[in-house]
Amino acid sequence: MTQHLVITGYGWLAGYVGKALAGNVKITGTTRSHEKCLTLKGQGIDCIEYALGDDTETLCHYLPNATLLLNIPPGRKSTHLETFTANMLELVDAAVSAGVAHIVFISTTSVYGDSTDEHLNEDSATAPQTASAKAHVAIENHLLAKRDQIDVSIIRLAGLVGPDRHPARSLSGRQLDAGNKRINLVHIQDVVSALKKIIGSTPINGTLHLCSLSHPKRGVYYVDAAKAMHIEAPCFADTDNEPAGKVIDAHKSWEQLGIKPEYGDPYLMF
Repeated sequence: MTQHLVITGYGWLAGYVGKALAGNVKITGTTRSHEKCLTLKGQGIDCIEYALGDDTETLCHYLPNATLLLNIPPGRKSTHLETFTANMLELVDAAVSAGVAHIVFISTTSVYGDSTDEHLNEDSATAPQTASAKAHVAIENHLLAKRDQIDVSIIRLAGLVGPDRHPARSLSGRQLDAGNKRINLVHIQDVVSALKKIIGSTPINGTLHLCSLSHPKRGVYYVDAAKAMHIEAPCFADTDNEPAGKVIDAHKSWEQLGIKPEYGDPYLMF
């Protein structure tokens, strides 16, 4: 079991992970914000002010024999991510040179694109369409090439849901198409359960899917979710059409982790 976890990008997901692992491992987090760094230190979390592209010397001081949770997403609206990608690859190389034991990279199921109706498992070919997805594939490939030197876990997350976060809220009241597309969601509590296993037990070298086990049409699911949340429901076209869109098959990953996801059914997420 790792004795030291370093989390880059101490945001929403990291907050849940850090809380779950507090007291079991030493945690060091990074943030760009001086004020947030002070807040984290007040919570007993060792914190470093670090922004991607900064000199890595101070960060690397914490990495020998540690697990690095690499969780720095690109800006959602960024279309030119060459610098982001280059800085991430440099950070990986610096971590390996510093003697990191295990890198856990938070990736995304968007690496498969949105133009397929296939059931996709952990070995399916990637087909990134957006700049962000292409950046994630480049980082994944760079990391996987390091597996002869360190342990590498690639975690492809479906759309994240939590007690304070659900897509139905941002879709409320909107007119939308493609109501027959399947949804791929994962609850933060299941992500935390998986990361506790991946970080705290024998590292899993390879790629994992974290996603629910069922995939209803979004034109049905988000309307039902909005009604349950007592918010205005979105209105979707094409909901009565045959189901379409990719299905992220995570059965193998959950079995490998020895976990039955608590929120395997998306209808338990609201």
